[in-house]
Amino acid sequence: MNSEERFWNASIEELKQGYVYEEAEGYYYCLICGEGFEDGEIFREEPSGRWFEARKYAGHHVKQSHGSMLDYLLELDKRHTGLTDLQKELIRGFANKLSDQELMSLSGAGSTSTIRNHRFVLKEKAKQAKLLLAIMEMMEQGAAAPRFVPVHRTATQVDERYAITEDENAALLKQYLPKGLNGPLASFPRKEKRKIAVLRHIASFFNKGTKYNEKAVNEKLITFWEEDYVTLRRYLIEYGFLDRSDDGRAYWVKDATDSSIGAASPKKKDLEVQGTALKQEAKAKQGKQSKQKAQIKTEQIKTEQMMTEQQEDKRKDEVKMDKAKRKQLTAEYQERERVMGVFQIKNNANGKLYIGGSTNLDALWGREQFMLNMGTHASKELQKEWKQFGSENFSFLVLETVKLDQKIRYDYKDVLDPEGRQPVDMVRQYNREVGALKEQWLEKLRPFGEKGYHAGEVSGNT
Repeated sequence: MNSEERFWNASIEELKQGYVYEEAEGYYYCLICGEGFEDGEIFREEPSGRWFEARKYAGHHVKQSHGSMLDYLLELDKRHTGLTDLQKELIRGFANKLSDQELMSLSGAGSTSTIRNHRFVLKEKAKQAKLLLAIMEMMEQGAAAPRFVPVHRTATQVDERYAITEDENAALLKQYLPKGLNGPLASFPRKEKRKIAVLRHIASFFNKGTKYNEKAVNEKLITFWEEDYVTLRRYLIEYGFLDRSDDGRAYWVKDATDSSIGAASPKKKDLEVQGTALKQEAKAKQGKQSKQKAQIKTEQIKTEQMMTEQQEDKRKDEVKMDKAKRKQLTAEYQERERVMGVFQIKNNANGKLYIGGSTNLDALWGREQFMLNMGTHASKELQKEWKQFGSENFSFLVLETVKLDQKIRYDYKDVLDPEGRQPVDMVRQYNREVGALKEQWLEKLRPFGEKGYHAGEVSGNT
């Protein structure tokens, strides 16, 4: 069993202590780095010279080498913990026994009631997690469920691509490595799930904790794909199996500890220091004499009155400025040029493209996002993957604009007839030009099948 499997199969208590005991092997293993300590062996700690039996030394190793398990778990990505950055910061504060008032000052939350609401939400999430664990355990008491290959903790995005059972994984490796697991590859898979299975296997040939130069990495990869080992190297980094230095001179197996969690994260230290300062300040305030408090209160009232008057004057000035600014912006908005052309929406997770055309590219990406978020987009396949991968994995790009002999104002007033009516034939001509330009890009990029969201040749514009 590798370190990823141990981590994901560990119980709640084992996750809290940071190590697990494998009875069949007689070893205690660190859940963070995977280092093992044989049961019955005695270990000496440097530089204190103290001796520990294996179990105690495993716990000692976790604290000395990796710090608090709470800090380590909080540093994991949101896709693993389901916690936002604010929730993680508040949890650190709760663990340090900071009051709601102190946490409000440190986190910038609006009020102490907001802090209490966050505390309540976290309690509810804990209840739900407990029930889900019980439900899953009862579900798995029946027929033997298929074992899934564990997802590495440094995966850049966790989704259905990682839903690979051990039997599926073995079959895929046999298919793409017919001459044996040491290579070479018969071909490199195009489908994401198969690609991940192959990359995971290749990554297992690199040792954790070892720094490799580029030449050493290439030598290992050439045995699998001599013609394009550079692509393998790029994919291993892209999918979070390997990491490298900024200058590209050093490569290593990426680990969840690469974020330098240490004995205490900066956020935790900040919370501890600032929390202590706040407590001391509160005690100092409590010791002030009542006369001083009255004087401070009087000064505060005067200051607040003065600030209120200043803010009122400022607000009046801003209202005057806003009216003039709005008038200027309205005029500029009406005079701006209408831009027509072809655009693409790209799924950065799998490279699939959606090509569209419009006679009004102004703020088009905002309108497309609105339709996708509302579930009303014309492309059902794009709509499906937008929900599946999330909006953060899509990008927008204007591919080409229609070149016109004259500048067309946004409201078409440049081409109105004497009676102020919009000439239908001119608008139709714009639609035809956009449609023709879109056809050219469809032919050029071929976003059909696995490459895009178009079922076949599509004409016209959106």
